Amino acid sequence: MEATLSLRDGFRFVYGPWATLQTGRIAFLSLNPGRAPSSSALRDVSDERGNSYSVERHTTRSPITDQALRAFSFFGAQPDEVLTGVVCPFRTPSWKDLTKEKRDHALELGRQFWVQPLQRPGLELIVCCSTEASQAVVGWLHARHEASASAGWGNIAIHRYRTKMGVPIIALPHLSRFRLFGRPQSETAIRGLLE
Repeated sequence: MEATLSLRDGFRFVYGPWATLQTGRIAFLSLNPGRAPSSSALRDVSDERGNSYSVERHTTRSPITDQALRAFSFFGAQPDEVLTGVVCPFRTPSWKDLTKEKRDHALELGRQFWVQPLQRPGLELIVCCSTEASQAVVGWLHARHEASASAGWGNIAIHRYRTKMGVPIIALPHLSRFRLFGRPQSETAIRGLLE
């Protein structure tokens, strides 16, 4: 698919060990990988070194790294305990760099990969980072909207959905642009949606 879509910057689905597909009680999914740090493998299905956000925290240039690590702590999990990944596996400098056709194909590949792990028993919470990732996961799992709260950034909101299996989905804005974790106002909103 990488060659078919002319996407040659690499890919990764799971930002941690493959085993977290079966063991993670929390899933954390963002949109797609950006440019790889120089020390990062470009073409991996999973990252067997550990959670990528933790392993690459000193080499990545994205502000999502700190926010993801804070989010894991906020939700009461160590990085290696979280099923971490992306709904579109292909690396791009920006989501806008992909045509609609390429986005649709890449998200279909993501759907085929993620639907089963996101419906397995033992998964307690799904956290989506970005409107696009949230829309994809909510659609794939036919989840229903339950509540919304202000993120504390103008009119930006955080939403809670629930899957047919009863698993809550917390839909966050993209953490590269909106730093929620470490901001009391935003964390209070997230806690309220979890209760």
